[in-house]
Amino acid sequence: MTTSHIPTFDERLTSAASSSDLSVNLERRGDVDLLIAAGKAPAPLGRLVYQLMTEWDGTAKPPRMTPDDIRQLAESMPRVMMGKRGRKGGRPVESLDIPGARALAEQHLAVERRRILGRLKSLPALMDPHAGLLPWVVAKGIAPPAEKLLDVLDWWADRNCTACQGTMWQLVPGTNYQSKTPCKACHGTGRRLIPHGEDGREISAHIEQQVDHARRGARVALKGVHRMKLQAAGKVPVSQ
Repeated sequence: MTTSHIPTFDERLTSAASSSDLSVNLERRGDVDLLIAAGKAPAPLGRLVYQLMTEWDGTAKPPRMTPDDIRQLAESMPRVMMGKRGRKGGRPVESLDIPGARALAEQHLAVERRRILGRLKSLPALMDPHAGLLPWVVAKGIAPPAEKLLDVLDWWADRNCTACQGTMWQLVPGTNYQSKTPCKACHGTGRRLIPHGEDGREISAHIEQQVDHARRGARVALKGVHRMKLQAAGKVPVSQ
């Protein structure tokens, strides 16, 4: 038996920003209602984070590295010496540097994500040194502030594990099929770690506060959107 996924308010709000149907309907609630509510809510930085996630969802992503890609990359790298298993005192043998290849692939993906993030329209406002998130990071003494903030915003835009793409399961080598083995890279969580350790987690917690403020404000504002539409259509006097 399968159950259908019920979108969360965050998912509905994020998808509404990229909706192809923004028509106003007096009888039902549509995507445009969510956008109207978000626009009337406080916490502009929280709204910008929602916008950043929407813009990221709508742009082309760098291709993920499969286990076969990692192995091919390791084939082009210098071998590492490892002790021979199963024998005490066994002579070291050459082996593919799979961990090194995975780390190199992660570095490449990080560079590509930053390049894509830099093209998103909402990023400059979030990185603004006077009105964005950056002044808070600077005030906290986190260094280097811009680099760490950018990487955490990158995590907010795409927090999926780069190995399993958020599925939580390993791919069967040589195929695009998922196995029944939890992903080794993320230990089955489906998410990559917030970058920069404690500093990154502190920045992310501050962003979460801004997003939560915007979320709560949008929920409250959504209750009044139907009346606003009726007033705009002349169905209800504005003075009432």
